[in-house]
Amino acid sequence: MLTQVAEGVLIHESEFCQSNAVVVQGGAGVLLIYAGVHGYEMACLANDLSDSGHTVVAGFSTHPH
Repeated sequence: MLTQVAEGVLIHESEFCQSNAVVVQGGAGVLLIYAGVHGYEMACLANDLSDSGHTVVAGFSTHPH
């Protein structure tokens, strides 16, 4: 579930270890910033964003595992 925390900024709390993914909305689409504990969570978030009409233009994992 994504929660809006500011204009154009959404967060998602990981079920695994309560880390946050951040979505920043821009003119061309959204940037997905993720702590990278599980790659499948980032892919799931990107798919959920795409399914809700957002274009994911980039994803960045801060410390992938």
